Amino acid sequence: MAKKSKGKGLRTPLQKHQNAAKLRNMEKQKDKKTQKNQAVKRNQESQKNHSTPFIPFGPNETLLLVGEGDFSFARSIIEQNYIMPENLVVTSYDDSMEDLNAKYPHSFDENYKYLASEGVRMFFGVDGTDLIKSFKLSKKTTWTKILGGSWNGKYLDNVMFNFPHTGKGVKDQERNVRDHQNLVLGFFKSCKELFQAINSKWLKSRLQYGDTESLQLSEEGWGKIILTLFAGEPYDSWRIKVLAKENQFQLQRSNRFQWEIFPGYHHKRTNSEQDTTKPAEERESRIYVFEKQGIVKKPSKRSRDSDDDDD
Repeated sequence: MAKKSKGKGLRTPLQKHQNAAKLRNMEKQKDKKTQKNQAVKRNQESQKNHSTPFIPFGPNETLLLVGEGDFSFARSIIEQNYIMPENLVVTSYDDSMEDLNAKYPHSFDENYKYLASEGVRMFFGVDGTDLIKSFKLSKKTTWTKILGGSWNGKYLDNVMFNFPHTGKGVKDQERNVRDHQNLVLGFFKSCKELFQAINSKWLKSRLQYGDTESLQLSEEGWGKIILTLFAGEPYDSWRIKVLAKENQFQLQRSNRFQWEIFPGYHHKRTNSEQDTTKPAEERESRIYVFEKQGIVKKPSKRSRDSDDDDD
């Protein structure tokens, strides 16, 4: 009996210690959840303060999406009537539908079928830093021939790359920044080449007839380049405005990325269906719209839908 009593006495302090540790852990989890909810609330309040929807392209403009993941962004902008299906071209760096189904087994197939039913043109194996080669564009194989008759008489207004990422897990911060700067530099250069290849002939013929609408393009035929990026490091160190300048582009306008105006869009990791480390709704992000240097801006447009003064 004495031994049993002694054993019980030893267990009691241990149980008290375990219970105390359990309580501390519960408090930590509670605090963590509270902090998360507060972060979401702050972001939502910030978005409400900038409630005017910022769509970086017009409903009747044409748009090429580069580096799409599960195609949920493309689906969202069609469902929200932000753009006409026949004016949208969606591309993925992955080589095939099978690759994307393997990466995004719970979302890609449904999004793909929806876009196909709407008549959206989709392409795989497209490298954002080498667009002309990826599309096999040439004098014989023209943009209209690749995309079909619905593009007759159209030019390319915008190329958009959402949250560019190399897909590599580089731990060396300096190398990571450098790799992404090279990615963005290559993207700008490739966009210029594509714009010129698609738009230059169209622009020349329109200018002969004094078409002022074509002034949306530069004299080379360059349209607008749109980038979305998370705020903070390491993204700030990419210095995308400097990279744009190196390619003769300038910032036309920018705004906070308003996640709530793109319902159904789920930003995923480049190499899997998992969410990023921190859920998107908790992360501040921005949309940047670039145009050729020297093009005169329209102040009235900027004042309505841009918050560049916050930069």
